[in-house]
Amino acid sequence: MQSNPGLFTFLIFMLAPTLGWTQDHLPLANAATAARIRVSDPQETQTYFGDSQPETASDTRYATIDEATGPFVPPEPGTASLDPIVQPLPEYTDLSSSEEARFASPFSTDSSQFDIGLNLYSAPPFAGGLIVFGPNVAMKIGGFVKADFIYDFNPIDSTDSFVTTSIPVDAPPRTNSRFHARQSRLSFDTRWLSDDRVIRIYVEGDFFSEDDQFRLRQAFGEVGSLLVGRTWTTFTDVAAAPATLDFEGSVSNVNRRQAQARWTQMIFHEDLKLALAVEDTRFIIDTPTGITGESRSPSPDFVGHLRLDRERAQLQVASLFRVVGFQPTGQSVITKSAWGLNFTGVYLITETTKVYSQILFGEGIGSYRDLPDAAPTAVDQGGLLPMFGWMIGATHNWNESLSSNFTYAQNDLGTTAFQNPNDVDQTTYLSANLIWSPLERVKVGVEYLYGTRTNVNGAMGDAHRLQASFIFDLP
Repeated sequence: MQSNPGLFTFLIFMLAPTLGWTQDHLPLANAATAARIRVSDPQETQTYFGDSQPETASDTRYATIDEATGPFVPPEPGTASLDPIVQPLPEYTDLSSSEEARFASPFSTDSSQFDIGLNLYSAPPFAGGLIVFGPNVAMKIGGFVKADFIYDFNPIDSTDSFVTTSIPVDAPPRTNSRFHARQSRLSFDTRWLSDDRVIRIYVEGDFFSEDDQFRLRQAFGEVGSLLVGRTWTTFTDVAAAPATLDFEGSVSNVNRRQAQARWTQMIFHEDLKLALAVEDTRFIIDTPTGITGESRSPSPDFVGHLRLDRERAQLQVASLFRVVGFQPTGQSVITKSAWGLNFTGVYLITETTKVYSQILFGEGIGSYRDLPDAAPTAVDQGGLLPMFGWMIGATHNWNESLSSNFTYAQNDLGTTAFQNPNDVDQTTYLSANLIWSPLERVKVGVEYLYGTRTNVNGAMGDAHRLQASFIFDLP
Protein backbone atom coordinates (compact mmCIF):
# COMPACT_ATOMS: atom_id res chain seq x y z
CA MET A 1 0.00 0.00 0.00
CA GLN A 2 1.52 3.34 -1.04
CA SER A 3 1.83 6.18 1.45
CA ASN A 4 -0.34 9.19 0.81
CA PRO A 5 1.07 12.28 2.54
CA GLY A 6 -1.67 14.43 1.04
CA LEU A 7 -4.35 12.38 2.82
CA PHE A 8 -2.70 12.63 6.23
CA THR A 9 -2.10 16.36 5.77
CA PHE A 10 -5.79 16.78 5.02
CA LEU A 11 -6.83 14.77 8.08
CA ILE A 12 -4.55 16.84 10.34
CA PHE A 13 -6.00 20.00 8.79
CA MET A 14 -9.55 18.74 9.43
CA LEU A 15 -9.01 17.63 13.04
CA ALA A 16 -6.67 20.37 14.32
CA PRO A 17 -9.36 23.12 14.58
CA THR A 18 -11.65 20.72 16.44
CA LEU A 19 -8.94 19.78 18.96
CA GLY A 20 -7.86 23.39 19.51
CA TRP A 21 -11.38 24.73 19.87
CA THR A 22 -12.29 21.99 22.33
CA GLN A 23 -9.33 22.70 24.60
CA ASP A 24 -10.33 26.37 24.79
CA HIS A 25 -14.04 25.78 25.29
CA LEU A 26 -14.50 22.63 27.36
CA PRO A 27 -17.36 23.22 29.82
CA LEU A 28 -16.57 23.42 33.54
CA ALA A 29 -19.64 21.39 34.37
CA ASN A 30 -21.99 19.04 32.62
CA ALA A 31 -24.15 20.72 30.04
CA ALA A 32 -27.69 21.45 31.08
CA THR A 33 -30.41 19.17 29.89
CA ALA A 34 -31.92 20.35 26.64
CA ALA A 35 -35.12 22.36 26.86
CA ARG A 36 -38.39 20.55 26.60
CA ILE A 37 -41.88 22.03 26.34
CA ARG A 38 -45.07 21.02 28.08
CA VAL A 39 -48.27 22.21 26.41
CA SER A 40 -51.36 22.23 28.63
CA ASP A 41 -54.36 24.25 29.78
CA PRO A 42 -53.20 26.91 32.27
CA GLN A 43 -55.88 26.00 34.79
CA GLU A 44 -55.74 22.23 34.83
CA THR A 45 -53.55 19.22 34.09
CA GLN A 46 -54.37 15.74 32.85
CA THR A 47 -54.02 12.63 34.95
CA TYR A 48 -52.84 9.30 33.59
CA PHE A 49 -56.43 8.29 32.72
CA GLY A 50 -57.30 11.54 31.01
CA ASP A 51 -59.47 13.25 33.70
CA SER A 52 -58.61 16.75 34.92
CA GLN A 53 -57.37 17.97 38.26
CA PRO A 54 -56.36 21.43 39.53
CA GLU A 55 -52.83 22.45 38.77
CA THR A 56 -50.51 22.16 41.76
CA ALA A 57 -47.58 24.28 42.79
CA SER A 58 -45.15 21.62 41.66
CA ASP A 59 -46.45 21.99 38.11
CA THR A 60 -45.33 25.60 37.93
CA ARG A 61 -41.67 24.66 37.73
CA TYR A 62 -42.19 23.28 34.22
CA ALA A 63 -42.04 25.42 31.12
CA THR A 64 -45.69 25.98 30.09
CA ILE A 65 -46.92 27.50 26.87
CA ASP A 66 -50.64 28.45 26.67
CA GLU A 67 -52.90 31.15 25.34
CA ALA A 68 -52.23 33.38 28.34
CA THR A 69 -48.51 33.38 27.63
CA GLY A 70 -47.53 35.88 25.01
CA PRO A 71 -44.28 36.06 23.10
CA PHE A 72 -41.24 37.69 24.65
CA VAL A 73 -41.23 41.41 23.75
CA PRO A 74 -38.04 43.37 24.40
CA PRO A 75 -38.44 46.79 26.08
CA GLU A 76 -38.60 49.86 23.91
CA PRO A 77 -35.32 51.76 23.45
CA GLY A 78 -34.62 54.08 26.36
CA THR A 79 -37.15 52.48 28.74
CA ALA A 80 -34.73 50.06 30.37
CA SER A 81 -31.16 50.24 31.57
CA LEU A 82 -28.57 48.81 29.22
CA ASP A 83 -26.48 47.67 32.19
CA PRO A 84 -27.83 44.12 32.10
CA ILE A 85 -26.82 43.30 28.55
CA VAL A 86 -28.41 39.85 28.64
CA GLN A 87 -32.17 40.10 29.08
CA PRO A 88 -33.80 37.48 31.35
CA LEU A 89 -35.43 34.64 29.43
CA PRO A 90 -37.94 32.00 30.56
CA GLU A 91 -36.23 29.16 32.38
CA TYR A 92 -36.76 25.66 31.00
CA THR A 93 -36.20 22.89 33.51
CA ASP A 94 -36.47 19.13 33.54
CA LEU A 95 -39.90 17.63 33.43
CA SER A 96 -40.62 15.23 36.23
CA SER A 97 -39.79 11.57 35.78
CA SER A 98 -43.48 10.76 36.19
CA GLU A 99 -44.30 12.93 33.18
CA GLU A 100 -41.96 10.92 30.97
CA ALA A 101 -42.94 7.64 32.63
CA ARG A 102 -46.54 8.13 31.47
CA PHE A 103 -45.42 7.43 27.90
CA ALA A 104 -42.86 4.75 28.65
CA SER A 105 -43.69 1.21 27.58
CA PRO A 106 -41.69 -1.98 26.87
CA PHE A 107 -41.84 -1.66 23.09
CA SER A 108 -40.16 -4.40 21.08
CA THR A 109 -37.96 -1.91 19.22
CA ASP A 110 -36.53 -0.12 22.26
CA SER A 111 -32.78 0.01 22.86
CA SER A 112 -31.38 -2.53 25.28
CA GLN A 113 -28.89 -2.29 28.12
CA PHE A 114 -26.12 -3.21 25.67
CA ASP A 115 -25.76 0.32 24.24
CA ILE A 116 -22.00 0.67 24.58
CA GLY A 117 -20.16 2.85 22.12
CA LEU A 118 -21.78 4.15 18.95
CA ASN A 119 -25.34 3.06 18.16
CA LEU A 120 -26.77 4.20 14.81
CA TYR A 121 -29.34 1.39 14.56
CA SER A 122 -31.77 1.94 17.45
CA ALA A 123 -34.28 4.76 17.79
CA PRO A 124 -33.28 7.56 20.21
CA PRO A 125 -34.40 6.75 23.78
CA PHE A 126 -37.64 8.44 24.81
CA ALA A 127 -35.95 10.46 27.56
CA GLY A 128 -33.98 13.66 27.49
CA GLY A 129 -33.55 15.83 24.48
CA LEU A 130 -36.36 17.62 22.70
CA ILE A 131 -39.75 16.23 23.79
CA VAL A 132 -42.98 18.13 23.19
CA PHE A 133 -45.82 17.30 25.59
CA GLY A 134 -49.54 17.85 25.14
CA PRO A 135 -52.69 16.49 26.77
CA ASN A 136 -52.06 12.73 26.87
CA VAL A 137 -49.57 12.92 23.99
CA ALA A 138 -45.83 13.41 23.61
CA MET A 139 -43.42 13.54 20.67
CA LYS A 140 -39.66 13.07 20.70
CA ILE A 141 -37.80 14.69 17.80
CA GLY A 142 -34.52 12.93 17.12
CA GLY A 143 -31.81 12.57 14.54
CA PHE A 144 -28.30 13.69 13.76
CA VAL A 145 -26.05 15.27 11.17
CA LYS A 146 -23.23 12.94 10.11
CA ALA A 147 -20.51 14.13 7.77
CA ASP A 148 -18.10 11.52 6.37
CA PHE A 149 -14.71 12.00 4.78
CA ILE A 150 -13.67 8.83 2.94
CA TYR A 151 -10.35 7.96 1.35
CA ASP A 152 -9.81 4.75 -0.62
CA PHE A 153 -6.31 3.40 -1.13
CA ASN A 154 -7.53 0.75 -3.61
CA PRO A 155 -10.24 0.53 -6.26
CA ILE A 156 -13.80 0.06 -4.95
CA ASP A 157 -16.97 1.06 -6.79
CA SER A 158 -19.08 1.96 -3.74
CA THR A 159 -17.68 5.33 -2.75
CA ASP A 160 -20.16 6.20 0.02
CA SER A 161 -20.28 2.91 1.94
CA PHE A 162 -17.91 -0.03 2.16
CA VAL A 163 -19.71 -2.68 0.07
CA THR A 164 -17.22 -5.52 -0.38
CA THR A 165 -19.14 -7.04 -3.31
CA SER A 166 -18.30 -3.87 -5.27
CA ILE A 167 -14.54 -4.44 -4.99
CA PRO A 168 -13.31 -4.95 -8.57
CA VAL A 169 -10.92 -7.77 -9.38
CA ASP A 170 -7.78 -7.09 -11.47
CA ALA A 171 -8.64 -3.39 -11.74
CA PRO A 172 -5.87 -0.85 -12.47
CA PRO A 173 -4.63 0.94 -9.31
CA ARG A 174 -6.46 4.09 -8.28
CA THR A 175 -7.34 6.09 -5.18
CA ASN A 176 -10.52 7.97 -4.37
CA SER A 177 -11.69 10.64 -1.94
CA ARG A 178 -15.28 11.43 -1.04
CA PHE A 179 -17.00 13.84 1.37
CA HIS A 180 -20.76 13.52 2.02
CA ALA A 181 -23.47 13.86 4.68
CA ARG A 182 -26.00 11.39 3.27
CA GLN A 183 -26.39 9.40 6.49
CA SER A 184 -27.83 12.42 8.32
CA ARG A 185 -31.13 11.40 9.87
CA LEU A 186 -34.40 12.79 11.22
CA SER A 187 -36.96 10.89 13.32
CA PHE A 188 -40.30 11.50 15.04
CA ASP A 189 -41.36 9.25 17.92
CA THR A 190 -44.97 10.05 18.91
CA ARG A 191 -46.84 8.38 21.79
CA TRP A 192 -50.28 8.87 23.27
CA LEU A 193 -52.55 7.28 25.87
CA SER A 194 -55.73 5.40 24.95
CA ASP A 195 -57.66 3.13 27.32
CA ASP A 196 -54.69 2.62 29.65
CA ARG A 197 -52.46 1.73 26.68
CA VAL A 198 -49.54 3.63 25.21
CA ILE A 199 -49.75 3.76 21.42
CA ARG A 200 -46.66 4.63 19.43
CA ILE A 201 -45.83 5.64 15.88
CA TYR A 202 -42.25 6.06 14.73
CA VAL A 203 -41.11 7.62 11.44
CA GLU A 204 -37.48 7.94 10.40
CA GLY A 205 -35.68 8.97 7.24
CA ASP A 206 -32.25 9.83 5.88
CA PHE A 207 -30.65 11.03 2.63
CA PHE A 208 -28.83 7.86 1.54
CA SER A 209 -30.54 7.69 -1.84
CA GLU A 210 -30.11 8.76 -5.43
CA ASP A 211 -29.44 12.51 -5.71
CA ASP A 212 -29.40 12.71 -1.87
CA GLN A 213 -33.20 12.83 -1.69
CA PHE A 214 -34.90 12.29 1.67
CA ARG A 215 -36.02 8.65 1.87
CA LEU A 216 -38.06 6.52 4.24
CA ARG A 217 -36.08 4.26 6.58
CA GLN A 218 -38.69 3.25 9.14
CA ALA A 219 -42.39 3.93 9.60
CA PHE A 220 -44.37 1.75 11.99
CA GLY A 221 -46.93 1.75 14.74
CA GLU A 222 -46.93 -0.24 17.97
CA VAL A 223 -49.63 -1.00 20.48
CA GLY A 224 -49.21 -3.72 23.06
CA SER A 225 -47.63 -6.76 21.42
CA LEU A 226 -48.49 -5.71 17.85
CA LEU A 227 -46.18 -3.87 15.45
CA VAL A 228 -47.24 -2.98 11.91
CA GLY A 229 -45.18 -1.05 9.38
CA ARG A 230 -41.65 -0.88 8.04
CA THR A 231 -38.70 -1.52 10.35
CA TRP A 232 -35.81 -3.94 10.89
CA THR A 233 -36.72 -7.48 9.88
CA THR A 234 -37.54 -9.90 12.68
CA PHE A 235 -34.72 -12.03 11.24
CA THR A 236 -32.07 -9.65 12.62
CA ASP A 237 -30.87 -8.52 16.05
CA VAL A 238 -30.12 -4.81 16.34
CA ALA A 239 -28.34 -5.29 19.67
CA ALA A 240 -25.73 -7.45 17.90
CA ALA A 241 -25.13 -4.96 15.07
CA PRO A 242 -21.54 -3.70 14.82
CA ALA A 243 -20.78 -0.17 16.06
CA THR A 244 -19.20 1.02 12.80
CA LEU A 245 -18.97 4.49 11.29
CA ASP A 246 -19.33 2.82 7.89
CA PHE A 247 -22.93 2.83 6.68
CA GLU A 248 -22.89 -0.70 5.20
CA GLY A 249 -21.73 -2.73 8.20
CA SER A 250 -20.38 -6.27 8.16
CA VAL A 251 -20.90 -8.69 5.29
CA SER A 252 -22.95 -11.15 7.36
CA ASN A 253 -25.05 -8.78 9.45
CA VAL A 254 -28.70 -8.80 8.35
CA ASN A 255 -29.42 -5.08 7.96
CA ARG A 256 -32.67 -5.23 6.00
CA ARG A 257 -35.73 -3.12 6.81
CA GLN A 258 -39.06 -4.15 5.32
CA ALA A 259 -42.81 -3.87 5.83
CA GLN A 260 -44.25 -6.41 8.26
CA ALA A 261 -46.85 -7.30 10.84
CA ARG A 262 -45.18 -8.65 14.00
CA TRP A 263 -46.52 -10.09 17.24
CA THR A 264 -44.17 -10.23 20.26
CA GLN A 265 -45.08 -12.07 23.44
CA MET A 266 -43.36 -13.20 26.62
CA ILE A 267 -43.52 -16.97 27.12
CA PHE A 268 -42.86 -19.03 30.24
CA HIS A 269 -40.74 -16.27 31.79
CA GLU A 270 -40.41 -12.49 31.47
CA ASP A 271 -36.86 -12.91 30.11
CA LEU A 272 -38.00 -15.07 27.19
CA LYS A 273 -39.76 -13.44 24.23
CA LEU A 274 -41.22 -14.96 21.09
CA ALA A 275 -41.78 -12.84 17.99
CA LEU A 276 -43.73 -13.99 14.91
CA ALA A 277 -44.01 -11.91 11.77
CA VAL A 278 -45.32 -11.86 8.22
CA GLU A 279 -42.98 -9.70 6.13
CA ASP A 280 -42.55 -8.33 2.63
CA THR A 281 -40.41 -10.45 0.34
CA ARG A 282 -37.86 -9.61 -2.36
CA PHE A 283 -35.75 -11.94 -4.48
CA ILE A 284 -32.57 -11.76 -6.55
CA ILE A 285 -32.43 -14.48 -9.20
CA ASP A 286 -29.63 -15.09 -11.70
CA THR A 287 -31.00 -16.99 -14.69
CA PRO A 288 -29.14 -19.40 -16.99
CA THR A 289 -27.95 -18.01 -20.29
CA GLY A 290 -30.77 -17.78 -22.82
CA ILE A 291 -33.61 -18.03 -20.26
CA THR A 292 -35.67 -14.92 -19.60
CA GLY A 293 -38.36 -14.28 -17.02
CA GLU A 294 -39.20 -12.44 -13.82
CA SER A 295 -39.08 -13.22 -10.11
CA ARG A 296 -42.45 -13.68 -8.43
CA SER A 297 -43.62 -13.52 -4.81
CA PRO A 298 -46.16 -16.33 -4.25
CA SER A 299 -46.19 -15.67 -0.49
CA PRO A 300 -44.71 -13.33 2.12
CA ASP A 301 -41.70 -14.22 4.24
CA PHE A 302 -42.62 -15.97 7.49
CA VAL A 303 -40.12 -14.96 10.18
CA GLY A 304 -39.81 -15.60 13.89
CA HIS A 305 -37.28 -15.30 16.66
CA LEU A 306 -36.86 -16.46 20.23
CA ARG A 307 -34.88 -14.09 22.46
CA LEU A 308 -33.50 -14.62 25.94
CA ASP A 309 -32.72 -11.39 27.81
CA ARG A 310 -30.57 -11.65 30.90
CA GLU A 311 -28.82 -8.97 32.91
CA ARG A 312 -25.45 -9.42 31.19
CA ALA A 313 -26.32 -11.36 28.05
CA GLN A 314 -28.81 -11.57 25.22
CA LEU A 315 -29.19 -14.63 23.02
CA GLN A 316 -31.44 -14.89 19.97
CA VAL A 317 -32.24 -17.51 17.37
CA ALA A 318 -34.23 -16.36 14.34
CA SER A 319 -35.76 -18.48 11.61
CA LEU A 320 -37.07 -17.68 8.15
CA PHE A 321 -39.28 -19.52 5.67
CA ARG A 322 -40.07 -18.18 2.21
CA VAL A 323 -41.26 -19.35 -1.18
CA VAL A 324 -39.03 -18.19 -4.03
CA GLY A 325 -40.87 -17.80 -7.32
CA PHE A 326 -39.66 -17.43 -10.90
CA GLN A 327 -41.79 -17.24 -14.03
CA PRO A 328 -40.05 -18.00 -17.33
CA THR A 329 -41.40 -15.97 -20.21
CA GLY A 330 -44.65 -17.53 -21.44
CA GLN A 331 -44.68 -20.27 -18.78
CA SER A 332 -46.15 -20.87 -15.35
CA VAL A 333 -44.45 -19.87 -12.11
CA ILE A 334 -41.77 -22.18 -10.71
CA THR A 335 -41.48 -22.17 -6.90
CA LYS A 336 -38.90 -23.38 -4.41
CA SER A 337 -39.06 -23.35 -0.60
CA ALA A 338 -36.21 -21.44 1.06
CA TRP A 339 -35.17 -21.21 4.69
CA GLY A 340 -32.63 -19.58 6.99
CA LEU A 341 -31.38 -19.47 10.59
CA ASN A 342 -29.63 -16.59 12.31
CA PHE A 343 -27.96 -17.05 15.72
CA THR A 344 -26.82 -13.87 17.50
CA GLY A 345 -25.44 -13.11 20.94
CA VAL A 346 -24.36 -10.08 22.95
CA TYR A 347 -22.40 -10.39 26.19
CA LEU A 348 -21.34 -7.77 28.74
CA ILE A 349 -17.80 -8.70 29.76
CA THR A 350 -17.61 -5.64 32.02
CA GLU A 351 -19.76 -2.55 32.45
CA THR A 352 -17.76 -0.89 29.67
CA THR A 353 -17.04 -3.81 27.33
CA LYS A 354 -19.35 -5.95 25.24
CA VAL A 355 -18.68 -8.68 22.69
CA TYR A 356 -21.10 -9.84 20.02
CA SER A 357 -21.27 -12.70 17.56
CA GLN A 358 -23.39 -14.06 14.73
CA ILE A 359 -23.79 -17.25 12.71
CA LEU A 360 -26.05 -17.11 9.66
CA PHE A 361 -26.90 -19.90 7.21
CA GLY A 362 -29.65 -21.15 4.93
CA GLU A 363 -30.74 -21.63 1.32
CA GLY A 364 -32.35 -18.98 -0.85
CA ILE A 365 -31.67 -16.10 1.56
CA GLY A 366 -28.86 -14.34 -0.31
CA SER A 367 -31.02 -11.28 -1.00
CA TYR A 368 -30.93 -10.49 2.72
CA ARG A 369 -27.31 -9.55 1.99
CA ASP A 370 -27.93 -8.23 -1.58
CA LEU A 371 -26.68 -11.50 -3.09
CA PRO A 372 -28.52 -13.96 -5.38
CA ASP A 373 -31.13 -16.27 -3.88
CA ALA A 374 -30.98 -18.59 -6.89
CA ALA A 375 -28.50 -19.15 -9.72
CA PRO A 376 -27.85 -21.58 -12.58
CA THR A 377 -27.09 -25.13 -11.49
CA ALA A 378 -27.05 -26.54 -15.04
CA VAL A 379 -27.05 -25.20 -18.57
CA ASP A 380 -30.83 -24.77 -18.57
CA GLN A 381 -31.73 -25.09 -14.88
CA GLY A 382 -31.46 -23.03 -11.73
CA GLY A 383 -31.57 -23.72 -8.01
CA LEU A 384 -31.34 -22.07 -4.61
CA LEU A 385 -27.90 -21.04 -3.39
CA PRO A 386 -26.75 -21.95 0.13
CA MET A 387 -25.16 -19.19 2.20
CA PHE A 388 -23.04 -19.24 5.36
CA GLY A 389 -21.84 -16.16 7.23
CA TRP A 390 -20.35 -15.36 10.61
CA MET A 391 -19.21 -12.33 12.59
CA ILE A 392 -17.41 -11.49 15.81
CA GLY A 393 -16.81 -8.10 17.38
CA ALA A 394 -16.16 -6.12 20.53
CA THR A 395 -16.97 -2.59 21.69
CA HIS A 396 -15.22 -0.87 24.58
CA ASN A 397 -15.71 2.45 26.36
CA TRP A 398 -12.26 3.68 27.41
CA ASN A 399 -13.83 6.48 29.43
CA GLU A 400 -16.94 8.67 29.31
CA SER A 401 -15.87 10.33 26.06
CA LEU A 402 -13.80 7.71 24.22
CA SER A 403 -14.89 4.39 22.72
CA SER A 404 -13.72 1.97 20.05
CA ASN A 405 -15.04 -1.03 18.11
CA PHE A 406 -13.55 -3.99 16.25
CA THR A 407 -15.51 -6.20 13.83
CA TYR A 408 -14.55 -9.08 11.56
CA ALA A 409 -17.01 -10.97 9.35
CA GLN A 410 -17.02 -13.43 6.47
CA ASN A 411 -19.74 -14.51 4.07
CA ASP A 412 -19.65 -17.54 1.73
CA LEU A 413 -22.12 -18.19 -1.06
CA GLY A 414 -22.37 -21.76 -2.33
CA THR A 415 -21.82 -20.87 -5.97
CA THR A 416 -21.84 -23.34 -8.85
CA ALA A 417 -19.63 -23.92 -11.89
CA PHE A 418 -22.49 -22.83 -14.17
CA GLN A 419 -22.49 -19.27 -12.84
CA ASN A 420 -20.66 -16.36 -14.38
CA PRO A 421 -16.97 -16.76 -13.42
CA ASN A 422 -16.95 -13.14 -12.22
CA ASP A 423 -19.85 -13.59 -9.78
CA VAL A 424 -19.14 -13.16 -6.06
CA ASP A 425 -18.29 -16.31 -4.12
CA GLN A 426 -16.86 -15.01 -0.82
CA THR A 427 -16.42 -11.65 0.94
CA THR A 428 -14.70 -10.60 4.15
CA TYR A 429 -14.97 -7.41 6.20
CA LEU A 430 -12.80 -5.88 8.91
CA SER A 431 -13.31 -2.57 10.70
CA ALA A 432 -11.63 -0.86 13.64
CA ASN A 433 -12.45 2.61 14.92
CA LEU A 434 -11.85 5.17 17.64
CA ILE A 435 -14.65 7.60 18.49
CA TRP A 436 -14.22 10.66 20.70
CA SER A 437 -16.96 12.83 22.17
CA PRO A 438 -15.32 16.18 23.03
CA LEU A 439 -18.67 17.80 23.82
CA GLU A 440 -22.13 16.57 24.69
CA ARG A 441 -23.89 15.31 21.55
CA VAL A 442 -20.79 15.81 19.41
CA LYS A 443 -18.65 12.88 18.18
CA VAL A 444 -15.52 12.70 16.06
CA GLY A 445 -14.35 9.32 14.84
CA VAL A 446 -11.77 7.64 12.63
CA GLU A 447 -12.24 4.14 11.19
CA TYR A 448 -10.06 1.77 9.20
CA LEU A 449 -11.81 -0.65 6.84
CA TYR A 450 -10.47 -3.64 4.95
CA GLY A 451 -12.37 -6.04 2.72
CA THR A 452 -11.82 -8.80 0.19
CA ARG A 453 -13.85 -10.26 -2.65
CA THR A 454 -13.31 -13.68 -4.20
CA ASN A 455 -15.07 -14.63 -7.43
CA VAL A 456 -16.37 -17.97 -8.66
CA ASN A 457 -13.20 -18.43 -10.74
CA GLY A 458 -10.98 -17.88 -7.69
CA ALA A 459 -9.78 -14.39 -8.63
CA MET A 460 -9.55 -12.04 -5.65
CA GLY A 461 -9.46 -8.30 -5.00
CA ASP A 462 -9.08 -6.30 -1.81
CA ALA A 463 -9.62 -2.72 -0.64
CA HIS A 464 -8.36 -0.48 2.17
CA ARG A 465 -10.34 2.57 3.32
CA LEU A 466 -9.91 5.29 5.92
CA GLN A 467 -13.03 7.13 7.06
CA ALA A 468 -13.34 10.16 9.34
CA SER A 469 -16.80 11.09 10.64
CA PHE A 470 -18.27 14.07 12.46
CA ILE A 471 -21.62 13.49 14.21
CA PHE A 472 -23.87 16.12 15.77
CA ASP A 473 -26.81 14.56 17.64
CA LEU A 474 -30.07 16.47 17.81
CA PRO A 475 -30.81 17.48 21.46
